Amino acid sequence: MAVTAGGLDVEAFLDRLRGIAAEWESAHDQLETLRVVVTSGDELATATADAGGAVVDLTLAPGLRRHGPGTVSAAILEATGAAVEQANARRAELVSGSVASAVAGRRGAVAPPDEPRIC
Repeated sequence: MAVTAGGLDVEAFLDRLRGIAAEWESAHDQLETLRVVVTSGDELATATADAGGAVVDLTLAPGLRRHGPGTVSAAILEATGAAVEQANARRAELVSGSVASAVAGRRGAVAPPDEPRIC
């Protein structure tokens, strides 16, 4: 028999909270290790961005002197910009998924409006 409080199945509610906590922990772990690596189309620059959108590594191809400064700077901007954009998108995806799960869990934990509630 389920323990209820005001129309709320307490065990089911606690199970859902545990599930949400596990999802948040998983998202947190993924955020801590998130790295996005992007190479420019001309393969002159490769940038790595972390979950905060910070560029944490930039590798330039050998032989850059063959290319003008405009070409090299464009490659750097392309790689870093794309890496940051993709890292930010992935972070938003992880966070919004966790928030959506929490909201869905909260909705499922609240007694339907037609059930009487004891206050």
